[in-house]
Amino acid sequence: MPRRSSRLISMGHYNSEGERTISYKETLYRVFPRRKFRRGIRLVGRKTIIFGDGISKNNSNIISESNCSSRVRIIGYFFLMLFLCFGFACLIPTLGRTFLDSGRSESPYSPLIVDTDSYVDYEEISRHLTELENKLLKLQRKMNFLTLSADAWPNFALESQGASVVYHLSSKTYSIEKPHLTFFGIPIWRPPVSPRTVIQGHSHLVPGRCWAFAGGRGHLSIALSHPVTISHVSLGHISMSMSPTGSIFSAPKEFSVHGMETLDDEGTHLGTFLYDEDGDQLQTFKVLDHNGVYKFVRLEVQSNWGHPEYSCLYSFRVHGVHGWQAED
Repeated sequence: MPRRSSRLISMGHYNSEGERTISYKETLYRVFPRRKFRRGIRLVGRKTIIFGDGISKNNSNIISESNCSSRVRIIGYFFLMLFLCFGFACLIPTLGRTFLDSGRSESPYSPLIVDTDSYVDYEEISRHLTELENKLLKLQRKMNFLTLSADAWPNFALESQGASVVYHLSSKTYSIEKPHLTFFGIPIWRPPVSPRTVIQGHSHLVPGRCWAFAGGRGHLSIALSHPVTISHVSLGHISMSMSPTGSIFSAPKEFSVHGMETLDDEGTHLGTFLYDEDGDQLQTFKVLDHNGVYKFVRLEVQSNWGHPEYSCLYSFRVHGVHGWQAED
């Protein structure tokens, strides 16, 4: 049915008989400036599209031009990324050489300087470590000597090495308990402990295994195993915690040491010392500086810590340098 309206008739699209005088075709108008308009293209049927400049194209040509432009953009992006990657690949080695050539760097965890331009000399490092180990051993020996570690020093008053007690120049032994001897389980007589106990070098002091002399004053003379230049002496007694009574009143308090070259010698005073009842079991004391070489030592106890009947000696040691080493 023909379309008729007063407006179209007045504009001359239809004649008086109602026939159409002007014909037209529906077209799509493509907008290029913006991407969203290009994506908004829709096909209307299979009609020919007429652009404003009078050029006509069909739908297939429009689609092909859109695909070509997309491919061109993708290829452009690909070459741009390729150029950027190549640029970074060339720039990184240059920056690395710049930082590495800036100079030597010192590591905060090692005193050695790191040199990245030369190979590491492992032999030099090994030699350096060996020297450090030797220095540490020497320092350890000095520390043992300075800390008065009696167990790390030679003991020239040790019976197993040849030292002995000079009985006629020592105090008489005090019998702590009444003499008794066991006969069928009945105690009759018990011999007193010999002064040899003092120089037998017991590593663990046991209550009761000591030599006692009467009163608070006494002396003990020892023939040393070797001639020695004396540097230190050590005196041992059980601690309060080991004592059954919780006290060590029989321990020596003030004592002195004399070095003798012969038994007839009056002796050289090497020092007077105080044994601390609250201190360690084995206490070491440094003697006065001297250059004498002695074969005998006399230990004189002037007082104890309060026991009225007797005093006890558990251990006595003499430290120093062998006579021929001292002469060298």
